[in-house]
Amino acid sequence: MSENPKQKLLIEAHYLPSIAWMKLISEAETLCLDTTSHFVKASYRNRCHILSPNGVLHLSVPLQHNHERRNTMGNVKISYEMNWQKNHWMTIISCYRRSAYFEYFEDMIAPMYHKRFETLLEWNLAHLDTVFKILGNRPKIEFTADYISQGNTDYRDCRNTISPKNNSPFGYTFIPYNQVFSDRFPFFENLSILDAIFNNGKFNINEL
Repeated sequence: MSENPKQKLLIEAHYLPSIAWMKLISEAETLCLDTTSHFVKASYRNRCHILSPNGVLHLSVPLQHNHERRNTMGNVKISYEMNWQKNHWMTIISCYRRSAYFEYFEDMIAPMYHKRFETLLEWNLAHLDTVFKILGNRPKIEFTADYISQGNTDYRDCRNTISPKNNSPFGYTFIPYNQVFSDRFPFFENLSILDAIFNNGKFNINEL
């Protein structure tokens, strides 16, 4: 927990974020999403982890390569050279159609995979907004207008702390819940919040 309750939580937006990311933001009254820092490859910014019949599966949003200017989280654009949205959604259906709550939330999530978003930030925010609607808990959200340097005491700076290489840096304990393929795998902790929603329905993030 932040020592200064008035600090804003500074972090980047993730694609269907992990349970650890959701736990972290639940501690903040104000969430400040970083749009000005340099985009980091191979991160949760454009990747999420779900559970498939073969184990953990990574879904990645393809991005355009811009050599003319410095890519930041606010301007990196999505590539549509391939029909990746259809592939992502069909994969999600294949993985979770047997889950307890898939049919309850399918119609809330499916539309995002049939609409084009220009930037990765827009894509991530659309998913995040849907997650907040499902869970019924939405923090106050702000966006950075300029780069915020490390050490700024107005913020609890958690940028780049949760990543595929450092999945839970805050020592969170993840409480097991029933997953779709529990009959063939042990519990996989800290997957995308989508896994928890389809398997648990509406819940308090601190229960996971």
